[in-house]
Amino acid sequence: MTDEQLADELRALGRTAAVPPVADGLAAAVLERIAEPPVRRTFAEVVRSRWRALLALLAVLLAGALIAPPVRAAVAEWLNIGGVQAQPVGTGPTSAPEPPVAAGELTLQQAADRAGFVPIVPKALGTPAMVDASKGMVAMSWQTADGVVRLEQFKAQLSPMYIKKYYQDLEFVQVVDGYWFSTPHELVLDDEAGNEVRVRVAGPTLVWVYEGLTFRLEGLSDKARATAIAVSAVR
Repeated sequence: MTDEQLADELRALGRTAAVPPVADGLAAAVLERIAEPPVRRTFAEVVRSRWRALLALLAVLLAGALIAPPVRAAVAEWLNIGGVQAQPVGTGPTSAPEPPVAAGELTLQQAADRAGFVPIVPKALGTPAMVDASKGMVAMSWQTADGVVRLEQFKAQLSPMYIKKYYQDLEFVQVVDGYWFSTPHELVLDDEAGNEVRVRVAGPTLVWVYEGLTFRLEGLSDKARATAIAVSAVR
């Protein structure tokens, strides 16, 4: 279709389009508004108006940044993922042992009472073999064909509970709004006094946040498998 033919089609459509009638008095009200003399604004009012427009623009830009996170976080970036802070480092460990088995044999109800929230059990893993809990945190573990799988969940907070010192790019996992740490990395605890206490070397881990809880799933080298387990926890 040529430009002229397109223009003819649009004109024909405009002539045949059904337009609802204008409400009585609307045209007169608009003309009266236009005829009113412009109101002179003070300098302070102009400044306030421009500041409001600027703040609105910044809010839109910030919302866009939060809604559309990067597919991959470069090593130079610091990230806060709920109660986990990812800090880039130049080099890191090349291997990691299996994650530790959860130390307790609590029931899920006992863990909930101790932690102060109801823990979520991924449907893909079923009932955990071991469960431990402390105030604000629950750890579970399973013995699978892939070895020990450990899931920690704790309340997200303003200051991070864990610090992960990574040296490879982090991959954003959109389906759970999480990040995949594909290589071994230092796992550091940020205690209440603000001191960094080295916990251990952690293997590949998926971290995500759901309903105010931060989740750490460790013990799987396959990102797809880890993602499927995470999805079964939130859906």
